[in-house]
Amino acid sequence: MSSIDPFDGVAVPKELVAEFFAVFARCEHAMKEAGYKRDDNGIAAPAWRRLADDAAAWLEAPADGEAARAIALLTGEPPKVHFFANGWQDSPLRGANAIAQAIDAATRVRHNLFHGGKHSPEAEAGRDQRLVLAALTILLAVVEQGPTDLRNAYNHR
Repeated sequence: MSSIDPFDGVAVPKELVAEFFAVFARCEHAMKEAGYKRDDNGIAAPAWRRLADDAAAWLEAPADGEAARAIALLTGEPPKVHFFANGWQDSPLRGANAIAQAIDAATRVRHNLFHGGKHSPEAEAGRDQRLVLAALTILLAVVEQGPTDLRNAYNHR
């Protein structure tokens, strides 16, 4: 085992990072099993945009609930995108409505955490953790409220 801690400097507790990655991976597996997949040069890839568009029709997020708060954070203060020339920048979210945009933001949280150098202090204190928690909330709401085949695949039934 290496003496280098991969979580050193990450502003999100490693238990939360591990849970988020596990839920995200399980969601992507469930999506593909439930037909939310696209052909990426012969490889079955998760079809996040299609899921986001469909979820807008069935995801319920009462105004006083966790899902609504997660949607508000993910769409009101969306994760930034890391550009070569200009560093971390605001970038529009994809989706025709707040639910689809929140799901797009959740995928961006994953990409930023996994690929984007979140070991450096780019954001205000607590922001990265709030975004991970909001993304986790939205992913779990999608699975819990989604079609039966999505739920069953997520739960390995």
